[in-house]
Amino acid sequence: MKETTIVDGEYRTGNAKVSIDDRGFTLGDGLFETIPVYGGKPFLLGRHLNRLEAGALATDIHLPFDSEEITKGIARLCDDNGIVRGVARLTVTRGAGPRGYGVKGCDNHTWTLTLRPYSHPSDEKRREGYKLAISAIRKNRLAPLNAIKSTSALDKVLTLNKARKSGADESLALTMEGYISSGVSVNIFWVKDENLYTPSLDCGILPGVTRQAVVELAERNGIKVLQGKFETGEIRNADEMFVTNSLLEIMPVSSVESVFEGKPPGSVTLELSRFYNELISGQNIS
Repeated sequence: MKETTIVDGEYRTGNAKVSIDDRGFTLGDGLFETIPVYGGKPFLLGRHLNRLEAGALATDIHLPFDSEEITKGIARLCDDNGIVRGVARLTVTRGAGPRGYGVKGCDNHTWTLTLRPYSHPSDEKRREGYKLAISAIRKNRLAPLNAIKSTSALDKVLTLNKARKSGADESLALTMEGYISSGVSVNIFWVKDENLYTPSLDCGILPGVTRQAVVELAERNGIKVLQGKFETGEIRNADEMFVTNSLLEIMPVSSVESVFEGKPPGSVTLELSRFYNELISGQNIS
């Protein structure tokens, strides 16, 4: 069956294309969101679109669609592509324009929406847990792209490639000052004495949609959450660790290179995973 996608609002079946001069291709001048789909419905779509809007405002990129169009588009792609459990990728770029870095003349932005099947990691992998390698590349916590899901992601590609070559699943990056920041595509959490810890937004992290949902679920269920600037010594004696993103959901961590060794999944991780699964089942949060 040929895949249906959306390009600039048009439904296309088969080999959809964008211009070779599109700045998303030539300069990484664009934004994106990865949206999980459960039971044919996008999860936390409103929050993903809010983050995309914030990124668009910060980069002066116009969003040539509204939330209703995206909601209907995902529903149509689920039907056309026969997908119940999948991942939608919404991408918007500054479009084709004159060569160079200036934005003058880039008046027609490009946007695409795709939907592909996705199977989350197995129960066996969750019992095994993720291994994290500490990245040699430090993060500038004041960099303007930290809070943006940008298509300019070569630094992330290089960091993850190095982590995978070392046998790890993901990385753990530190700020220039030595504070724990995030992984390539995950936010970091750990538990000590039944309190939940995570780096604050001013540690150069992406404001993860799943991260925020987990913080809210923890607070709603009596788990104290501490957000701040923490050095790696803080996780050395942690009781348990996990990472989050929209596709992994809540993934236990078994080790952080020479810093943390655990036996996943821990009791708080399991409890939060149950709350998160109930949230997915209820689809009662926007």
